[in-house]
Amino acid sequence: MPTYLDLEVSLLGIAPRIWRRFLLRDTASFRDLHVAVQEVGGWEDYHLFAFLKTTGKRDIIAAVRREMYDLDPERVEGPPAGDVPLLSHFKRKGGKCIYLYDFGDNWELLVELKQSVELAEDFRRRLVGGARAFPSEDCGGIGGYQYCLTALEPIDPEEDEATRRDLLERRHWLGNWQPEAFDFESIRESFDR
Repeated sequence: MPTYLDLEVSLLGIAPRIWRRFLLRDTASFRDLHVAVQEVGGWEDYHLFAFLKTTGKRDIIAAVRREMYDLDPERVEGPPAGDVPLLSHFKRKGGKCIYLYDFGDNWELLVELKQSVELAEDFRRRLVGGARAFPSEDCGGIGGYQYCLTALEPIDPEEDEATRRDLLERRHWLGNWQPEAFDFESIRESFDR
């Protein structure tokens, strides 16, 4: 029977918690994990990423291939994510790492192995649960996310014209994004393979 890693990913620094939980085949690489997080969170994979240890100096476990982005080796130094199997790091229940995405917005997500499970079914990945919408890509990190929340609130009529204009522009930029939205069935339909 195939074995799957039951992984939970949650954004750090935001409350209430934004999280996703999914199963990945135990043969998956850190590149597969990166792709899974991008897709399950609705991000577009526009930016650099790395997986870091949670202890010590937070050494890089795996990262984007530097040659893909013509990077200075000093900025991102680590094995290519596609070459590093998840099992090389996630050896037991409770194993953790940090997924750093977008070196400008600096999104940090905690990835935790909840358990390994054997199932009779054969698939690559499957959504198990989650809550709340991921922040919009390029919104400006945690501070920008907070500003997005402010932009969705009623605008105080006492605000100065420049602030009102900025809030309305941000609201327009957000489109139909809603911070509490999480459509499990819709996400699962596009995510599961």
